[in-house]
Amino acid sequence: MTEPNRPPNRKSPAGRLFHSAMMLARRVHLYSGIFMFPFVLLYGFTGWFFNHPGLLTGDRTTDIVVKSDLPSAGETAAQVVDELNYQSLVIEGPEIKLTDDRAPRYSSSLTYNVSTLNQSHVVTVNPTTGQARVRTTYKTTESKREPEQEKANPLADFTRTELEKNLLKQVADAIPPALESAGLESGSVKPSSRLSTIIFSADADGVPCVVTYNLANEAVSSLRADEPLEIENKNFLTRLHVSRHYTPQWDVRWVWALLVDAMFVSMVFWGCSGLFMWWQVKRTRVWGIGVFTVSLVFTAFLAIGMHDIFTSSAPARTKLPTSETH
Repeated sequence: MTEPNRPPNRKSPAGRLFHSAMMLARRVHLYSGIFMFPFVLLYGFTGWFFNHPGLLTGDRTTDIVVKSDLPSAGETAAQVVDELNYQSLVIEGPEIKLTDDRAPRYSSSLTYNVSTLNQSHVVTVNPTTGQARVRTTYKTTESKREPEQEKANPLADFTRTELEKNLLKQVADAIPPALESAGLESGSVKPSSRLSTIIFSADADGVPCVVTYNLANEAVSSLRADEPLEIENKNFLTRLHVSRHYTPQWDVRWVWALLVDAMFVSMVFWGCSGLFMWWQVKRTRVWGIGVFTVSLVFTAFLAIGMHDIFTSSAPARTKLPTSETH
């Protein structure tokens, strides 16, 4: 006997809603990835230069040995403790001892800049071995304009001017009463280190110029609008990567900041939607759980280690030594 035809398996409303949500997530995952792909490449590629500053610059790279008998991190730490104990003895302070709780280590390589008539070198020295990598840039004058070909900047002599109504200072004066009116304590008001500037165009005897005024130090800088500044490709890309912050008005920088935020949202969404789509494939669940667990443990290990480095390094307050060659 043949079995009667079974009615089709109809999903419940909740099942249909879940299926529709998954289809929507797949489509958004796909098309948002396609839309953000150029920006992901640009953002990732520009960030590459921070770990590899000599990449795609055309600079010559040379490996040398600067000095082979450098003091170890432990020896340097011992010298620091000895000097601190000497200073402590003078002021009748505490006795300082070197402990084994944290092994002495150099936090970074040593970097030096050397400039000559025809070349400039960036020397990066490994403080534990004395081995160094030299990145050499050759100075050329081919791309520079001849003095007689340079167009004079009519505003070049203007370097500073005071304003009767300085926005930065007016806002600083208004902050204390505003804080007090909100029930908050007030104190000395200092502008942040971020440059507070206003950029505008001006005409100087028929010459179009672009003027930048620093509200903090009241400095004026300018250039001719028909002779923009030259910037190397590498510097452009690295500055592009670190550009952030929304501008007070809508412009290209505002859109760039929006894309940086969109990058964060997209990456979070891709990760979450990818996990949901992975879970739908039952044959990959076991391996996926294992990989995801290893990833969580590894990420936690890295985060804890980096947190320890950031919180155990006091800011240095010493002056940088200079070296002169006679």
